Amino acid sequence: MTILSGETALVTGASRGVGRAIALALANAGAQALVHYGRSAVEAHGVVNEIRKAGGRADAIVADLAAPDGAPKLAKQARSIVGDRLDILVANAGVPKAATTEETAIEIRQSPSLSTFGHRSHALVE
Repeated sequence: MTILSGETALVTGASRGVGRAIALALANAGAQALVHYGRSAVEAHGVVNEIRKAGGRADAIVADLAAPDGAPKLAKQARSIVGDRLDILVANAGVPKAATTEETAIEIRQSPSLSTFGHRSHALVE
């Protein structure tokens, strides 16, 4: 049993770079990883395949977070996979011009798709 067994995690911008590393670390710690991407489908599915080959659970989800309907679409897809439970949200996606952090936080809190958040703090790297 690993430290995040039974937990669900959504990592935005997880197809490469820091987001990829975070998604892999969360999955390695036992979390089900939702690997978000905006344009890098091949890379995102590569991350999912890497997690699954290691025995983890992962799914890729796409949403353009620069679009006005991007966050609600992301929330809807996440909910279709993990239901009402999302334990970890890593907001890593780089968006050239979008809503302010305050507007995005309000939108997420008001979204019926992601109405339940858990808060956990764990060290993933020893």
